[in-house]
Amino acid sequence: MSDFTIDFEWLDPLGARGPELRATWARLAILVGGNSVTRVYDDQSKTVRDAVYLPLYPLAEWLAGQWWPLWNEPGPSASPDRSGYEARHSLVSAREGYALPPLRIEPAGSVVLLSWSAERLPAHRLEFPGQGEFWADTKTVKRGFSELINAVANRLESQGITDSLLQQDWTAIGAADEDETIFCECVGALGLDPYSLDDRQEEEIESAGRRLPEEIVTEFFRAAHRGELAAEADEIRGAVERTRGNKENLAKLKDLRLIVAPGGEPAQATPWEQGYSVAQRLRAYLGLDGEPLNSIEKIASTVGITEADLERVLSSFSDKAIPFAALMGMNEDLSPAFVLRPARTESLLFHFCRALFEYLCSPPQRSALVTNANSEQQKRNRAFAAELLAPSSALRSRVKAPIVSGEETEELAEVFGVSSYIVSHQLLNHGIARVEQT
Repeated sequence: MSDFTIDFEWLDPLGARGPELRATWARLAILVGGNSVTRVYDDQSKTVRDAVYLPLYPLAEWLAGQWWPLWNEPGPSASPDRSGYEARHSLVSAREGYALPPLRIEPAGSVVLLSWSAERLPAHRLEFPGQGEFWADTKTVKRGFSELINAVANRLESQGITDSLLQQDWTAIGAADEDETIFCECVGALGLDPYSLDDRQEEEIESAGRRLPEEIVTEFFRAAHRGELAAEADEIRGAVERTRGNKENLAKLKDLRLIVAPGGEPAQATPWEQGYSVAQRLRAYLGLDGEPLNSIEKIASTVGITEADLERVLSSFSDKAIPFAALMGMNEDLSPAFVLRPARTESLLFHFCRALFEYLCSPPQRSALVTNANSEQQKRNRAFAAELLAPSSALRSRVKAPIVSGEETEELAEVFGVSSYIVSHQLLNHGIARVEQT
C-alpha cells in the first residue's frame, strides 16, 4: 500500500448550490502512512468514519492556485517578508466552509512532511481526533493531488462547465515548458504565485537567477529575502567568484571526498540519515571515536590542513543579516574555499561543518549554498554537522538518564563547541534522552 492515498467517489449533491459545487460533491478519504487523516467523529450520529463529504472543487482550486509554492517553498521561514506560509501549505485554507482536515504540506525536495492535528469544528458538529506526522515521497504525494485535480477538471467538463478558475490555472500549469517550469519553481520557492507577478517582480527574479550558477539557483530562492533579491544575488555571485579564483590546493581534503562521499545508505534513507552516515564514516576514518572537534582549527588540523592553509580558504560575507550561512566553491584543481556568514564562534563552527559536507559530497567544480531554509539539501548538511561535532555515540556514553536538565545540556554544548539547541536535537533525534522543559 502507498504511504499516501486519496480515495473519492462522486455523490448526489443534494441541496448544494453553485454548478461547480454540485458537479463535484463527493466522499473523500485521505490516508497518510496508514493513518486516516479524514477520520472524523460525528456528534450528531455519535459515530466515527474515515471520510468527509464535501464538494472537491474548492480543494482542487486551492491546490492549483498554490501549486508552485506548495511543492517548492520549504519552511516556514523566519523572514518577515515570507508571512502566510500556513495559507499556502495547509488544507485549512481550502475549506471554504467545508470540513477538510487540517493537513499541512511542507516540501523538502524528494520528501515532504505531512502533518495533521486534532481539531473540533463546532459548526459542522464534527471533530478530527487524529494527529501525527509522516515523511512521504514527494512524487507520490504530488501525483495523488494531481490525479484529484484532473478528476475534478474532467468532472466539470463532463457537466458542461468550462473556463472555471481551476481549469484556467491547471491548463497553465500543464502547458509550462521547461524554462517556464524552472522560473515558476523559483517563484514558488519564494512563496509567490508566478501568475500574479507584476513586470518589476518578474524582472527582479529573472535578473537574480541570471547572476548565479545554475546549481545554486534553487537553494538561493528558497532562502532569499523577497525585497533584497538583487543585493543578495550580487553578494552570492561575489562569493562564488572568490572561491573559484582561490589558488590553494588542499590535497588531503580532496582525498577525503573519495573516502567519505555518500554511498551505501539504504535507498529509502532520509536526508538527515544520509548526513549522519557521512559524518560517522568521516569520524571512523579519522579515528576520532567520541573526541570533540570544538573549533574550526581543530577540524582543519584533524584533516591535515594547517592554520595558514585554512586562513587562505576562508572568507566572510559582508552582511550579518544575509539568509545564507555559508557558500562552498571549488577551483580548477577541485580544491575548496569557504565563505561564512559572520556569527558567534559556535555558530561559525557549525556553518563551516555544513559547508564542509557540501564539499565532500558535491559533484566536481560545483558550488553549494548553505542556507536557513528547511530544504532536503539543508537538512542533510545540518545532520552531518550535528553528528560530526556532537556525535550520538559520544552523547550516549555521557548521558545515562532518560531526561536531562537544561544545565546538563549547556555543559555538553560547551564540551563539543556547539549550541545547546544542537545537543538537544541530537539527544532527541537519536533517542538518547529528552531535555527537561523549564
